[in-house]
Amino acid sequence: MTIDSQLPSGRGKRSTLTEKVSIAIREKIMSGEFEAGEKLPREKDLVADFAVSRTVVREALAKLSADGLIEIRHGVGVFALDPAQRVERNPFLSENFTKISAVLDLFELRRGIEIEAAGLAALRRSPAQEARIREAYHSLKAALDKGEVAASNDLELHRTIAEATNNRFYTEFLDFLTDQAIGRTVKGGYGGDEAQRLDKMTHLQDEHREIVEAIGAQDSERAREAMRSHLMNSEKRFRALSMREL
Repeated sequence: MTIDSQLPSGRGKRSTLTEKVSIAIREKIMSGEFEAGEKLPREKDLVADFAVSRTVVREALAKLSADGLIEIRHGVGVFALDPAQRVERNPFLSENFTKISAVLDLFELRRGIEIEAAGLAALRRSPAQEARIREAYHSLKAALDKGEVAASNDLELHRTIAEATNNRFYTEFLDFLTDQAIGRTVKGGYGGDEAQRLDKMTHLQDEHREIVEAIGAQDSERAREAMRSHLMNSEKRFRALSMREL
């Protein structure tokens, strides 16, 4: 099971190692090499097999657990689950967002989380957190100015806002949703022909700037309203793009 030859040499990033380990185990579950209900090798054996740290193995297993492919029973072991039932176990898997109606439901959930997060960030952000929010905004703006699909920059800005709530559950929940589903709703906002994309980029800059300025001014109500407006407009853009693709 060793994947030593596939792992990056030198000081490879831990996230890259985690991804490679999770993919290797995932493939064994999907292929049936690890059957549903079968106990996986012990943590120390996985560490030895993949030649990585315990932290990498634990992060890889946590990812597989979130994806509904394994069950971690503390004090007992890790067990493979039936891949065919993973969608039923985790409603936030990307497979559940093939219908437009499901994506629109996710937008509604995002509003419930991110509007309040913006308000809390305005009240609680530290000077250092405000600086990171502004840095993330300028990275987004630079990408948009170049005409790039800036979905990753967009997501990073929203994450820095969640961090500024100083409530780690906002960040962790947003990370979970982003990994599983939100990425599609954000990327959908960058579609369309060239003229449509340029128009969207202008609006995206303006909307995000208003959120950032409200947080900088520590105006919680303005921040909530700016985030509400941005997410509602994002939903409209997604609806319009989806209708053109039908």
